[in-house]
Amino acid sequence: MSGTIDVQAEMRRGRVLRSAYLFAARNLIRLAVPGLLVFLPLSLLAAASLLVLVDGASAAVVNGAFELLDVPDRRLLTWAVAVAVAWALGQLVALPAMVVLAAGRTVGRPVSASAALRTAVRHWPALTALAVTSVAVLGGLVLAGLGLGGMLDGTVPVFLVLGFLVLFLMPCLLAVPAVVLEGLESGAALRRSYLLAYDALWESSFALLIGVIVVPVAVQQAVWWAAADVPMAQAAAGLVLTPVVAPFQASMLARLYLQRLVLQGTPDEVRDVVDRLPDSTPGRARPALVIVTLLLPGLLYAGTALLNPFGWLEVAETVVEAGQERDPDVGQDRRSSLTIDWRDLRALHAGQGGRMVMVLDGGGEAKLLTCQDSGCTGTRLGWVEPGAVDGEQPAVSARLADGRVAVTSWTVPEGYQWVYGPDWRAKLGLRICDATACVPAPGGKPLAEVTMGKRNRVIALAGRPGGGLLAAQLRVRKNERADTRAEVLSLTVCDDPACGSPRTKDVAELPIDDLSDYMHGLVAGVGRDDRPVVLTIDVETGVLAVISCDDPVCTRSRTGRPVPEDPDGYYSRDLRTAKAAMVIRDDGRPLIAYRDAFDGPITLLDCHTRECSQAATVKLTDPGQRHEGLALVLDRRGRALVAFQDPDRSRIVLATCTGTRCTRTPVTKIRRAPGHDADGDDDKWDPWDAELRPDGGGLSMALDDRGRPVIAWTDIANRDDWALVVTTPLTLR
Repeated sequence: MSGTIDVQAEMRRGRVLRSAYLFAARNLIRLAVPGLLVFLPLSLLAAASLLVLVDGASAAVVNGAFELLDVPDRRLLTWAVAVAVAWALGQLVALPAMVVLAAGRTVGRPVSASAALRTAVRHWPALTALAVTSVAVLGGLVLAGLGLGGMLDGTVPVFLVLGFLVLFLMPCLLAVPAVVLEGLESGAALRRSYLLAYDALWESSFALLIGVIVVPVAVQQAVWWAAADVPMAQAAAGLVLTPVVAPFQASMLARLYLQRLVLQGTPDEVRDVVDRLPDSTPGRARPALVIVTLLLPGLLYAGTALLNPFGWLEVAETVVEAGQERDPDVGQDRRSSLTIDWRDLRALHAGQGGRMVMVLDGGGEAKLLTCQDSGCTGTRLGWVEPGAVDGEQPAVSARLADGRVAVTSWTVPEGYQWVYGPDWRAKLGLRICDATACVPAPGGKPLAEVTMGKRNRVIALAGRPGGGLLAAQLRVRKNERADTRAEVLSLTVCDDPACGSPRTKDVAELPIDDLSDYMHGLVAGVGRDDRPVVLTIDVETGVLAVISCDDPVCTRSRTGRPVPEDPDGYYSRDLRTAKAAMVIRDDGRPLIAYRDAFDGPITLLDCHTRECSQAATVKLTDPGQRHEGLALVLDRRGRALVAFQDPDRSRIVLATCTGTRCTRTPVTKIRRAPGHDADGDDDKWDPWDAELRPDGGGLSMALDDRGRPVIAWTDIANRDDWALVVTTPLTLR
């Protein structure tokens, strides 16, 4: 009984938590064996079956960690349920066996791991009944919390009541040693646990809460946060910690149970517990074997993620910004606080020196976010525009031939930024941005000047292969005599990025109705032969028109309508849903990706002519599904890469097309689900419905200096919970 006397002495000093944890640390090698014997085979079997079930196209290695990027099918859901059930059943054996081991070594009667496991299996029915009771109690607590939330005003009273209930239920954990050490059934074990803790109910409850739940969870979370920048290490550490934490929990249960038994029970009851321990002789401890077994799942996981023997897509991903306010760089204009907002992302471009450049403008002055590399691991944020601009006109940008970026800016006189009246004027100019700063285009002339009544214009830019710039504009023209209106498309051709000698010409008219002043989106492009191609899209009906020029200055143009109006279609005038993107191939023929305004699929047009009067089509998504954030680029092999958001399946998808043969590859998860605003004003806030701009805001794509697609996108739940993310598929086939 010397071990029992030691426990009694420690109990009187009130150091059970400390002694239990020190005891577990000294005996960790032996205490961990039951968990390893149960969970190692289960883990290997679960991993092997997962590899068989997972489709390679729906899995990826993101930042070195394995991820499923698609919605699990029935087979995977069945697998997940089976693994969860097997894990729970294994826990019903492993933890009680560790309690037997801890109790035996505490009272000076060591037990072998195999005998402890047999004891736990023998009492498995009572342990299962305890587990079912625990699940029922937890369900009751959840329902009680929901009910109290409706009855009580505020969350603090609810948490106080639930906290009291949780503390009151903590002694139930002592029913586990009561079953395996005294052989009681579940009901008798629960009664026994409260009788033992009766005269020190709250002290015992706090000890159990801290030793069995709070400290183990805190340690796991601390390791999780410490390895947050290395997801592979995070996952591997989680696999190692799981079998390491359980011995500390088991030691706490065994030590506290014996403590309360010494205090509340009789010497005969203590002696009976010691006598009931199985007669067995523990084998020699094998620290090396146990340590290798502990590390094996993590090592296998890390090795699989590093070597990627199954050829999963490898993805690098960086969260660039998550709603934080950032100060301007030293030397920048400190006219206002420089921040990034969920609405800001306008375009992503490949900059100079391997950098990536994002143009940001959600209202107010435009900003430039420069990434030091294609992964955007280091960033620099600065202003694009001066303080006096028409902030309601979004900035439009284009990459120039030398890697710099041209950005539009509607400047207004000082004092007229938010003051509108008959004297209000705005001039459309250009800002030229490199990796460090944006400056006014030297020697540039305004591309347009508007009054208040004519300020709504749609602008598109495209870089010319020789270093110049193309600007396309849509403006409303009214015919008072005929009482009709149209949107006029004009092209401005510049021989240099500054547009020192712009040449402007009207090239087409697009009809509009009486309900809108701006119905068309606009995309501009220039082929290798320097001939412009412009795409317009009716944001309400989805009608596409392609205007192609016969020469660089567009002395003559041709118009094709690859997507005419559907006379039987129903179009909403409340939500502008059609979007389009375009690239020009080496032979001057465009490739167009667009989202249909009627039934929603994203479609790729493989134009056979420059004006796209004839085209082959392929649907990249199914009708009736919701997709957002359209972007299109050509890779170095001439393939069309189409990126879009799939909110219904919470993923970003990249379609790779050679002609009309396309494959769709999920590249990352959308981790935030649209929900309520933080202030609770909106019953349900959906950023996809709020995104009404025809430019595909919220997602942009460009090729980095190694020819890999880099996708910038906004992961958003509400205005206060969002992240600006950069995703780079590294091994896209």
